[in-house]
Formats: sequence, C-alpha cells, structure tokens
Amino acid sequence: MVNRRTLALILAASTACASGGSTTITTSWRDPDAGTFAFHRILAAYVTNDPAMRRTVEDRLARNIPNSFPAYSAVPELSLTDQQRARSQLRDRLFDGAILMRVVDVENQQTYIPGSSWYATYPNFYGYWGSSWGMVRDPGYVVNNKFVTVETAVYSISDDKLIWAGRTRSENPGSATKLVDKTVDAVAKELRAQKLIQ
Repeated sequence: MVNRRTLALILAASTACASGGSTTITTSWRDPDAGTFAFHRILAAYVTNDPAMRRTVEDRLARNIPNSFPAYSAVPELSLTDQQRARSQLRDRLFDGAILMRVVDVENQQTYIPGSSWYATYPNFYGYWGSSWGMVRDPGYVVNNKFVTVETAVYSISDDKLIWAGRTRSENPGSATKLVDKTVDAVAKELRAQKLIQ
C-alpha cells in the first residue's frame, strides 16, 4: 500500500513533468568592458534545421530584446555558409548586434526513489495477523527527467566581438513552446539584471 508521503512525491514529479520544470542560467560570461547594449539593430537568430521552431524562437527573442528583429524575416536570404556575403548582407541592413541561440544538449535522466519497509516476526499467527495491518510498506519508483541546455551568445557585429554568453538548463520543459518561453524569459531577465538591456 502506497502511503501519503510516497503518493505526494509521485504526484509532485508527475505535475513537474506535465507542467514543465524550472529553467535557470547555469553559467554566463560578460565582456568586462561591455556596458548597456547600444545596438541600433540586433539580429535575433536561432540555429536549427526546423524552420517552424526557428520562427517561433526568433519571434520570441525579438519581442523580449529591445531593437531586435527575427533573422528569418529581416534577412530571409542571409547566407549560412559564406561569411563575407553574410557580413555584406547584415551591413546593408544596418545590423550592428546579434543574439544567437541554440540547443547544445538534451539529457534524459532516471532517478530511482527507493521504497521503505519494516518487517517484524511473531511466533504465532494472531500476533503476526494483528501487526501486519499496521506495517508500513512504500514501493520504490523511477522518475524520468529531461534536461535541455541552451546556449545564447550576444555579439557586436560592428566589432565582430562576443559581448555576452550564457547557458540555461531547463528541467522537464514539457513542450517545445514552453522551453522557448522559459529560456527566452530567463535570458532576457539575466541580461536586464546585468544591465545589458533595458
């Protein structure tokens, strides 16, 4: 019989998986000379082979980062392989900054939660019978967790220089949309906390 404590743990784990867990900045680096971003036009790009996901992330970034524009619509023909051509395309459209995001790791992790039990032996049937109903037995169970790590980098295109970089780790994001929302929110919040954006 599962006791209330075990049931509460199982429900909490299930709820976290269903609703999406936390997203936190695990590491970040900032150019010590960088002040608040003074970019006039920031290219917001998400590196992926999935066009629909790219649009979703770039639109979300553009809504949260001042003066930024989704790469897929601002420069739809932007070269992905020719650096000189990309440089010329971005210069022609007056982009002086860029924020890029990409998934760098997806980890599935199983955690075994051990059960507990207490047994007692009695020399006669009625002693055992009476005490067995009060004996506690918690079965063990396994919780499956998914962790997604996303890397974000902010560059000065004018200086061709990294200004800020960070990684977020999302536990049980639930869906791609929730992962995007929580990741972009966490990054924007960190950039504001570091006074890099308003």
